[in-house]
Amino acid sequence: MSRFEFWAAALAPYDAAGRVDLDRVPEQLEHMRSTGIRGAFVNGTSGEFPFLTVEERVSILEAWAAARPDGFGLGVQVGGLPLATTRDLAAHAKGLGVDLVATVAPYYGQAPSLAHLVDWLSEVASAADGVPFCYYQIPSMTGPVPRPSEVAAAVPAVSAVKFTDEDLMELEAVRLARPDIRVYFGRDELLPAALALGSGAAIGSLYNGLAPLAHAVVNAFDRGETDRAYALHQPFRDIARAATGPGFVKELMNRLGPDVGPARTPWGPAGAADRAAIDRLVPALRDALAAAAEPSAVPGTVVT
Repeated sequence: MSRFEFWAAALAPYDAAGRVDLDRVPEQLEHMRSTGIRGAFVNGTSGEFPFLTVEERVSILEAWAAARPDGFGLGVQVGGLPLATTRDLAAHAKGLGVDLVATVAPYYGQAPSLAHLVDWLSEVASAADGVPFCYYQIPSMTGPVPRPSEVAAAVPAVSAVKFTDEDLMELEAVRLARPDIRVYFGRDELLPAALALGSGAAIGSLYNGLAPLAHAVVNAFDRGETDRAYALHQPFRDIARAATGPGFVKELMNRLGPDVGPARTPWGPAGAADRAAIDRLVPALRDALAAAAEPSAVPGTVVT
């Protein structure tokens, strides 16, 4: 393991018929723990929250809360819903003893002004009062919304940001605006850049299957072996180039960890072209994971 705090963005667990299968959660959790993951972030983008009912989201969180051992972090994304329902989910999460309650900004239609977003986030945070509250920035999914540095500065209740954005200047701006908050970096394919900017934590989908390789990247970086860190990280960038969306990533992670079923429509199941690309990626990824365990080995580029 490394000094870096990796959390996995938990994949939604389904059975063969596409129904939520809570029996798969303990296997997901044990796999994460065995690879040095510090916590699970459920009902986020990788958890397919737009395609889950409120009841499904509640049941998935309850399964994770029941399964997790002491010391294993648990965060949950409660947004994407009307304010009253979002507040209810936040309060429910607090009652389950989660370690982090997060929400995306309202994003359908016109983006909220900073003032409206501040009010909305403050309302959600108050429902989970006493639990660290996280603003989840992911403009690739929400479209343009207020900058997280502005949000963090304007909402005292924000104690964390899940920063799933390519704007590294804004990543630095968040740290400058609120040096006291925890920033979880969410662009797995840019991890070395985040390390160079001083990041100490991440939440990402690829850590479901590639956590050992991610730890090797951090360890090499911390030893000052930046070229090696960048080489070890190559598979993450190759996946980003090949991936067509969250459904592709889920199918790929199913090959490297517990199989929790394909993504729901419209993100899944993967088509023939995606399955062929995944077939090409998997052997090299397994080689890269094995090589990461060898101190003298540097994996080559993944073939895509």
